Amino acid sequence: MDLIYWLAGIFIIVLIGYGIVFYLNRKQANRVKELDEKKFKMMAIPVADNLYTLKHLNLTGQTKRTYESWQATWQTVTRFQYPEIEAALLSAEQSIQQMNFVKAKKATENAEKLIGETNSSVEKINKALEALLESAQENRKELEDVQERYNVIRKQLLAHSFTFGPSVETLEKNLNYMELDFSKFNSLTNEGDHMEAKEILDRIAEDLTLMEDLIEKIPELNKKIKEEYEEQIHDLEEGYERLVSDNYVFDKVDVPEKIKDIEAVIKDVKDSIALADIDEAQKKMDKVERKIDDCYAVMENEMAAKEFVDRHQSNLSRKMDHVLQSNRYVLLEIDRVSQNFFLNQNELARAEDFEEQLLKENEALRYHEKMLSEHQIAYSLAKSYFEKLSQKLSEMDKEQSDLVAKLSNLRNREKEAKDSVDLFEMDMRNMKRTLEKQHLPGLPKVYLDLFFAVSDRIEDVSAKLNRVKIDMDEIESLVKMCEEDIEMLENRTQEILDNANLTEYTIQYANRYRHSNPEVERAIAESLRLFQEEYEFEKSLEIMKDILNKIEPGAAKKVENGYFEDKSRKSF
Repeated sequence: MDLIYWLAGIFIIVLIGYGIVFYLNRKQANRVKELDEKKFKMMAIPVADNLYTLKHLNLTGQTKRTYESWQATWQTVTRFQYPEIEAALLSAEQSIQQMNFVKAKKATENAEKLIGETNSSVEKINKALEALLESAQENRKELEDVQERYNVIRKQLLAHSFTFGPSVETLEKNLNYMELDFSKFNSLTNEGDHMEAKEILDRIAEDLTLMEDLIEKIPELNKKIKEEYEEQIHDLEEGYERLVSDNYVFDKVDVPEKIKDIEAVIKDVKDSIALADIDEAQKKMDKVERKIDDCYAVMENEMAAKEFVDRHQSNLSRKMDHVLQSNRYVLLEIDRVSQNFFLNQNELARAEDFEEQLLKENEALRYHEKMLSEHQIAYSLAKSYFEKLSQKLSEMDKEQSDLVAKLSNLRNREKEAKDSVDLFEMDMRNMKRTLEKQHLPGLPKVYLDLFFAVSDRIEDVSAKLNRVKIDMDEIESLVKMCEEDIEMLENRTQEILDNANLTEYTIQYANRYRHSNPEVERAIAESLRLFQEEYEFEKSLEIMKDILNKIEPGAAKKVENGYFEDKSRKSF
């Protein structure tokens, strides 16, 4: 029984092996068949037929050399590459029959590679040969198109020669050179050199493209010169003559010479057009346009300047008279004010400097007006001077106004200073009355010295204000110092009042401990001595604060808060 199983297994293995061999054999055989079909398809490409046809066309020159080159390439293919392909395919078939599938696979791959490379070469050769065969026909077709374009240009030159001007001769020469190329093309075609004939035909086509561009642009350029530039030249000449007859002056600008320069450039443009060099002509035309614009700008600038001068001349003259008159008023005002006030800002020197500048500018203005009336100066120069002078007069007028305002303000400043002195004196009297109401035993020497010093300073300011001629800068400085002194004195007065009152409050509070505590008794006695004999209210208060805080911590602050609350209620 085991033997039967063993034999059955061997049979199955053999059967599978046979199936694999059959499959590989069939697969390789089909692949070789496919490559064989590709080979026959490649060999069916009609290279040989095309070579035969070209051989009997009597080719010459470059065309013949090209034909011979491709013929040699074809011979290489037929003598070497085709046999290699046959050998590779034969090797693959034999290997399949011998069941050598590895060798068969390599041979098949080699054959596939050779067929691919050879097929590319054959198609390339055939395409080149077909192009040679078609070149004659294509040349004939292209010749008809080129000939038609040539005839159109020739007719345009004949029918519209007047629009081309001197360039007709150059254009005719170009057409004559093309006729020589046509003749050369025909000769090469008749000789069978269609490739070189094609190069000649391409060159004619390029020349015709250039000619068509010239035929289109040259009349436009000539028209622009005649209808724009020459008209503008005529307009510039007439405009200049009209302006000169209207007594315009052109300083440092020679307009006729500018016009001659433009005409010279226009002549250069015409010369370039006559040579059919339109690129160079266009560059020069751009130059012409810039020069024409510049020439117009010169004349338009003078016309605009005249309009400005006519509109502003009389106003400027009046403005000059006004500023001169204002400066005389400033000088009079300085003289008047200086009788009562010291002037510390060089007001007189500034006004005199204004006067000197104004007299010079007035003389210059009259000179320009005279030159204008005699037509001896360009309006543009006069305009430039007028603009600068107007700006300068505006600035001087503003400075004069500021100066007059400062002079006028001296009286206001004087009044404000006197009002301040009156307030200072009233503040001093109020502080004195307040202190007197307190019936203090006396006042500290430091306070009295400060009080009398402030009083002296106020009296000094008052005395200076009552002088015939006063220095407001000095007085305002003293007023500022008095303001600071008054503020400091008011603070010191309030401190004395608070310290004195607080001393009395603390003594009253301490009386509750006076008979039971000898130390409190001594403190009160010392405090009263400082208060009544030495007027040291601050020290007197400090003694009482210290003893209160010692026997009753926080009592001094409590008394102080009570005092200020009471004071606040009374003030309210």
